[in-house]
Amino acid sequence: MDDGVRDELERLRARAYGPDADLADDPVAWDRLRELEEQVRFAAIAPPPAPVSSPPAGPVASTDPEIEDDDDGGADEPPRRRRLAVRSRRGVWAWAVSLAVVTALASAATALGVSFVPVAGAAGAPQVGTLAPDPGADIPAVFGQRTGSERAFQDYFGVTAYVALARTDSTDTRNPCLYLLDSDEVGRDDGRAPGGNFVYGGCGAGVFPATVEFVVAEGMPPAFVERFPIGTSVQFVYDGENVGVFSDRG
Repeated sequence: MDDGVRDELERLRARAYGPDADLADDPVAWDRLRELEEQVRFAAIAPPPAPVSSPPAGPVASTDPEIEDDDDGGADEPPRRRRLAVRSRRGVWAWAVSLAVVTALASAATALGVSFVPVAGAAGAPQVGTLAPDPGADIPAVFGQRTGSERAFQDYFGVTAYVALARTDSTDTRNPCLYLLDSDEVGRDDGRAPGGNFVYGGCGAGVFPATVEFVVAEGMPPAFVERFPIGTSVQFVYDGENVGVFSDRG
């Protein structure tokens, strides 16, 4: 893939997955993005071409003294022809051995270069929205004691998102976690866990962002089901600043 095509792929990805994504409205560009991403996946698993060894240009007279002195014996063919035939056979064997070595080395290089089966890291679903922050929103009591890292986002079709740092292992390591609640339960202050059908959460780890994904089902907020019909795959991704919404149905 040359630099021009690579630049085109980066631009299309920005239009598909960036904060100002608009590729869902351009089916031609969306097909082009899928085509380029398929080329990237194919290039990742295609083995490098094996070098081919060229056979010798032609037989040359042997300088082996045993061959040079082999003039007697009463053979039918002249000594010169016998010397060339012997040298030719040796050249063929040497070429065959060298070709086998090159093939073995190429196979080993291929095995070392591709030692696993590549797996696509994203489904390619387009971004359909970005949640707006809500700095003045109250954090539900279910989150417990405040640490100052909590952030709230405005209602999104009956769903409210929250982000907070939480311990994700046995040490004091904290990673950002994304929580989605039914907006109708956000105002509860009794400390009980939300009891609606829409309660999801997911945490990030290091460079990997916090994500929440699910398939829309019955019992979710009516406004959300109206926007994303039952059976739709939806994903929320927190990139450290914003929460993006992705869907397989646009």
